[in-house]
Amino acid sequence: MARIGSDTDKKILKAAIELAHKKGLSGFSVRELCAKAKVNSGMFNYYFKKKEYLNECVLKTIYGEMIKQIELNVSPSKTPKENIIQILSALSSFIKNNRTIISAFAGDVLSLKTTDKKIFGNFTAHLKVLSEELSRAKKQKMLVTDSITSAILVLVAPFIIPQIILGTLGRMNINKPIQLYNFNSNEFDTTINERIKIAVNAVFKERTK
Repeated sequence: MARIGSDTDKKILKAAIELAHKKGLSGFSVRELCAKAKVNSGMFNYYFKKKEYLNECVLKTIYGEMIKQIELNVSPSKTPKENIIQILSALSSFIKNNRTIISAFAGDVLSLKTTDKKIFGNFTAHLKVLSEELSRAKKQKMLVTDSITSAILVLVAPFIIPQIILGTLGRMNINKPIQLYNFNSNEFDTTINERIKIAVNAVFKERTK
């Protein structure tokens, strides 16, 4: 298990996050990491033991920032729709800012390189909050569907899938925009608020203007 609590481990973690943004979680070696953090491999082994533990710490760190943002803006005094808009805003910003890391993690999951159930369990807090708000909305008969699962898929998919595609292209050093018929990847980041509105309107009876 990783040992956390000194300036050295913070230096290693900071360097790992910087490298992960450029290359993804599996795109750099421990040797490369130690060189960037200016520490020896013995220090890495002392604090993190294995690269898998480091990857988990990277994910927890960036994910924790999103959860803090959700906790700051979601309130029982707001309507479920208002809270869901805040959750989607925080989620889309998180994925946009970390898409290279997330796309690499998704690739590891799909290739079965990452199968640790504990890791998955640590990154579902946003789904729990979203589910709770949808349940509130369902009780108030605000939703067009009785299926919370269907509502979650409609709300979350428009933000995850495009950013994973962009993150994967970034890791492949393909930075040119994709133009396919009327589909333009340049619009991924500039239309986030519009996609939030479309997604929310798809599951709520009363439309957001």
